[in-house]
Amino acid sequence: MRIPYTDLTENLAFTDTGTVWATWRLEPQKYGYAPDKKRFMIKKLHEELFQSIRGEAMLMGITASLDPAALVEAMIDGVDPQESPHWYDEVAQTLETWDDIDFGTRTFWLSIPLKASSPKEMLQRHATVLRRKFHEALALPGMSPEEGLLETGLHSSKQALQNLPMMFRARPATPAEHVWLALHHQQRGLYMDESVGLQGHEQSLVEGQAQIIPEPWIDQGAQTDSKDENRDRIFRRRYIKVAAASEPSYQQVLAIRTMPLGGFEFPGGEWMSAIDQLDFPVDWVWRLQITGAREAKKQNAVNESRLADQYEQRTDETVTGSNADLDVHQRDLQLYQRALGRTEREVSIVPTVLLAVGGSSAEEATQYGKQIIEFYRGMEIGVDAPLPKLQEDLWWSMLIGTPTKPVVKEFSLPPTTSFDLSGAIPVSNNALGAERGIMLGINTTGGRRTPVLHDIEGAVLGNKSGCFAVVAELGAGKTVTLKKETMAVAKRGGRYLVIDKSSTHEWVAMAEAMKDIGIESTIIDLSNPRGSLDPLRVFGIEDGAAHVESLAAMLMNIAPSDELGIVLNETLNPIFLEQHGIDSLGKLVRFLQEDATDALQKKLGRTMQAFSKKKQGRVIFDETLPPLSSDSRGIVFCTYGLDLPTPDELQSEHLFRQLSLEKIYGRAMYALIARISHQICFQDDSDLALFMASEAHHLTSNPQGLEIVNSFLREGRKAKAVLGMDSHDPVEFGPKRGLIPFRILMRHTDEEEAKKGLTYLGLDPQDQELVEKVRGFSPQQPDGKVIPGREGECLIVDQSGNHGEMQVTLPAHKAHAKAILTTPEPAHTGK
Repeated sequence: MRIPYTDLTENLAFTDTGTVWATWRLEPQKYGYAPDKKRFMIKKLHEELFQSIRGEAMLMGITASLDPAALVEAMIDGVDPQESPHWYDEVAQTLETWDDIDFGTRTFWLSIPLKASSPKEMLQRHATVLRRKFHEALALPGMSPEEGLLETGLHSSKQALQNLPMMFRARPATPAEHVWLALHHQQRGLYMDESVGLQGHEQSLVEGQAQIIPEPWIDQGAQTDSKDENRDRIFRRRYIKVAAASEPSYQQVLAIRTMPLGGFEFPGGEWMSAIDQLDFPVDWVWRLQITGAREAKKQNAVNESRLADQYEQRTDETVTGSNADLDVHQRDLQLYQRALGRTEREVSIVPTVLLAVGGSSAEEATQYGKQIIEFYRGMEIGVDAPLPKLQEDLWWSMLIGTPTKPVVKEFSLPPTTSFDLSGAIPVSNNALGAERGIMLGINTTGGRRTPVLHDIEGAVLGNKSGCFAVVAELGAGKTVTLKKETMAVAKRGGRYLVIDKSSTHEWVAMAEAMKDIGIESTIIDLSNPRGSLDPLRVFGIEDGAAHVESLAAMLMNIAPSDELGIVLNETLNPIFLEQHGIDSLGKLVRFLQEDATDALQKKLGRTMQAFSKKKQGRVIFDETLPPLSSDSRGIVFCTYGLDLPTPDELQSEHLFRQLSLEKIYGRAMYALIARISHQICFQDDSDLALFMASEAHHLTSNPQGLEIVNSFLREGRKAKAVLGMDSHDPVEFGPKRGLIPFRILMRHTDEEEAKKGLTYLGLDPQDQELVEKVRGFSPQQPDGKVIPGREGECLIVDQSGNHGEMQVTLPAHKAHAKAILTTPEPAHTGK
């Protein structure tokens, strides 16, 4: 045996048997923790894929290491190094943390031999092979396929591509990818083959370059190993030793021999995609023979006739006798016949499923093989590791272009249909996140690890909402997750505003940590302010008057149509304010008390004067404080000490009328902060602005605050304004919470709260396994600290609606990682 390729051109592989194979790379369907509705849709897509093929085909799932360079490119894509050098530093430090992580993925390929369009073309193919062999024998220069053969092959390939379901986004494989696949088979388990980037290879080769693939040397049972190296007896050496231009790879090829008699339920029986639960790479290849239902029914009729003859020839009628075996065959034929008649497009498929593992030693490959056998035994699937001679034949059968060998048919499974075979969900993965952006964490849905990127800016540029939310109990990692997102946005050149309700001013620690890299933030502590939130001073009279009117209306609980409300509106008319030289709230209060002649205006003045005397009134009434700069790249509003109404007080008219001045003021200030944040975030649609509402109920329990939240959810994408929230209960995100696309669910040990979180993610709250998973995330030790290595565990639904499991990681910058975990004493105020 030898590498079958003679020429690689476009996505075509010309072989030494005269057969031309066309290969495409398929984009997998994202499966993971998908809800049942999506799972059935993906199963249907697989049915359509099988139904679009006739004759021979190879479907392949080949593992690959992710290229760190490609990951780095994905994280810095779209970020200007001159404007955001801090992000480049963060990415460089992140790269150093990947040394101990084997990021792996699975690539999917479909290859079919193209039928000759005519006897003439078939003769031309074989003539080309003969001429090539003649040239090789005489040491003459190689020759490429004739132009006519190339054009015919490309035309046939394009026609076949049109039949494939669009959702798999089949892309013609490049010659470089053909070479990569061949080298991967030779170096399996050594991690020496070139990494595949996130988007695959872009380079291409010209025809006639297949010779760059070295011919492998295969040692059946590794007989060349010395007795000191390999103590296995010959009959136990169910592996091969493959060597080419590099060190040898010990490989074991396994074949699935039997399936459960009752088949599999769906969902739950995805036996091919399940292989990614293993924590080591397993390659698989399906060699398929696909025929239409009509032809299959004819063959089935022949099988039924043979079965009837067997019934007549046998007399054993015991329960466990031969007739009982025939009954099983009869039932299978009936089910098969019924399945073929399910739809006119149904096909019959005879699959041979091959699995391959490799390592640097025979022991390593054998151990992997044993784990696969044990893994599938739990699913009642029989897997065999054949003898070394068959190992080699099956190894060659996993290469594109190798003719179907008798051993392939020997290991074939019984005929099935696209409906049944599609339930294995082979062309799928557990991928999460975007193609570029912030590395939020590591995908832990399967055995192989991949980074999860969160592209906030890309979402809004793609005309989608960039908003996100985190649900969890206290201490599960909600705030840490929001802080990581905030830091990343700031380092990438965006701006942020955050409401810090904590007594320890935990967000201030994050903001001050970024001063070391030149990212300045403004801290507004309402209890001890060093800056003013007076809207007339922050935004000017024209824009600030509307904010003041809303603030005053809440402080005095007046409606716009009330007589007092009309007077308030007239007083805050920008023209009136300019005429009287009123450009601050302090001046407004003095005017209303000293210069106003209208009794209602004086009443307004007395009420506002009462609030200005409150300790936290300084932040809007004290004219000696410098006004907040709306151009600040980071703003933290420290609201600890603000007394807010309870939900009962807001919902009960009787209790609402009895609210203390402190609660009235606190409610109004939260609304003002939300309005200020909204205006700053929406003022420049070229600038990504992030508004963080930690402990969202403080904001959404207020109708005015809820209005701002809904504005972010509905219209934020138009202004590159993004809202991030966290809460223990998703209901507290407001009635429009369904508009939040990116959702994270962290630990909730309370069963009912865990079910609420699952419902919000669109997952089944009655799935007890999922409920227990959420309850067991990031388990705590007796001292309340999370078990090391288990921090940040969560379920997510990403921007594209894909579900999976993730572990949020800390920033790579050590000081910044420490800062978002630290909860200092509340002593930080001012800028």
